Amino acid sequence: MTTAAAIALLAGDRKDPRYPATPDDELRAYTALALALEELGPRITKHTTSPTDAAYFVQIVERAHRSIGFAQLSATGLAQRTLVHELPGDTLVGINRCLEDPPAYIAGTIDVPEAPASPPKGRTTFRNTVEFLQNTFHISFFEARDRVQAATRLFPGTDVHGIEHPPQFPLLAEALASGKASPQQLADAAKKLVRLQPEIKQYPNSDELSAQLESQVAESVREQDPRTTNKLFNAIEVALAGGVEEPSEEVLRARLGIFCRGTKDGLAEFILRTRAADAEALLALFAQMDNPRTKAGDRDALLRQAGNIWNGSNGSNESPATDTGDAGNRLPSGSAPSLPDYPDFLVDPATGLPMTDPAEANTLTLDPMPTDANVLEAMNNTDYGSDGLTPPQRHLQGLMNLIKTNGRAPNGTKTAGLPSPEIFIITTLAELEGKAAQTGLTLHGQKYTPAELRHALCISGAIPITMNGEGRILDLGTAQRFFPEYMRKAILAVYGGCIFPGCTVPPEHCEIDHDEEAAKGGRTEINGGRPFCSGHHHAKHTGQIRVVRDTDGLFSVILPEFMDPEQKPRRNTYWRQPPMTPPLF
Repeated sequence: MTTAAAIALLAGDRKDPRYPATPDDELRAYTALALALEELGPRITKHTTSPTDAAYFVQIVERAHRSIGFAQLSATGLAQRTLVHELPGDTLVGINRCLEDPPAYIAGTIDVPEAPASPPKGRTTFRNTVEFLQNTFHISFFEARDRVQAATRLFPGTDVHGIEHPPQFPLLAEALASGKASPQQLADAAKKLVRLQPEIKQYPNSDELSAQLESQVAESVREQDPRTTNKLFNAIEVALAGGVEEPSEEVLRARLGIFCRGTKDGLAEFILRTRAADAEALLALFAQMDNPRTKAGDRDALLRQAGNIWNGSNGSNESPATDTGDAGNRLPSGSAPSLPDYPDFLVDPATGLPMTDPAEANTLTLDPMPTDANVLEAMNNTDYGSDGLTPPQRHLQGLMNLIKTNGRAPNGTKTAGLPSPEIFIITTLAELEGKAAQTGLTLHGQKYTPAELRHALCISGAIPITMNGEGRILDLGTAQRFFPEYMRKAILAVYGGCIFPGCTVPPEHCEIDHDEEAAKGGRTEINGGRPFCSGHHHAKHTGQIRVVRDTDGLFSVILPEFMDPEQKPRRNTYWRQPPMTPPLF
């Protein structure tokens, strides 16, 4: 059956065989075929017993899977070109109605809404195609971003001047269109080739070299398994690095600095790359610390500073004498480790009562190094700033400035480029008095044991934010319109970050919104504030989202109808995971 015949059969020909198929007819036919595939797959799996039929089925499904992968990327490129993120909410609601009743759409009893006749005014529904994909399909920022980038690299496009250009990697694009390779592997290969561009451009014949490497990679993706292709990329990186004596400025921009890899299993991971001259400063630092005969290498002092503190009744940071190899890592005899718990100003969303179960403390996290979009994107961005440095280079320079002070005492004045970070610890009065076995929290979500808390407040220059169960002593009423910094940190301690469901914007980038506008007499108090990122704060004020107070006194968000037809109050569980019901253990 030809495509034209299939369209006529599935979407109709308006009772005129000469009637040309419209884009709407093609879309209805594609919807019908998608529904048929959804039904046929399980039926064939259930009814087929022949191994030869199964072998054919698994191969035709793989072929269809690659075809769908191609369609997914091409649809993403189409969404990018047509600016779907600017569609108004009413139009998106109408599209959802068609998706909820595909047979009616196929039959023509309901239609996809007409495109708006004029460009939108004011703030668009979504900032870009990535945010549209992320919110529509509930996928991560990185997955949505990778789809958009893959579509840009593997399909023809049009630049800002309206000039059409070919795919960035035409050989990979050809393999994608032919269905002879996995779309995901081709997208990954294109991503890796982009990363290699700074190294390739160091060579005088960079265009020819780039085409040659793309040819090798495309052939490997078509003919070899992913592991072999990864070995090819490793070999290419080694060869490129060995062909030049000095890295170019573009390579340094992409690679030099401190890059954050996120937090996993309670450990934060960074990659530090520096020039050889600065590496010498680091090596000299390590050499001093490795020499036990120097003040910098004092073994006992380093052990105490490294966090092996003792849970003594007086809060002392002194450790007992050690007589065995691992005694310095043990608690004093007769003492027991304190059980961590939530601070009493964090309440259980289900009950509205303070969280007191020690087991729940293990699930508490503010995700100090989010592995999702916003912070990692900002911290690892390799674009130059106004100071001529990338963020990773700026962070590295701050670290090198601290190292190169060589232990000299500050003169009381602020030095440019020499950071003096403040550590805020959110705690309770009971913790400070040593009457509670609870855990203090830093603004970035690092957890302290009671002993670590007292130790940090004694010697680390940490600033405590002391709260009672309701935070009433921090309320300022109407005396101040804007939330002061200490109150802002208290509110962020309750919610973690932006309260919009699924938003990963961290506390540093959030704005505090009044429940009742200050201009209308709203009070500046803990219970009347909630954090929003800039985009969702604006969406709240334009009426795209609504905020309601739940029965436990905390705030929840009601999403737009096209995102949540049920219109239920929802919480952002990225920062605060609700308790398991029923508990797993």
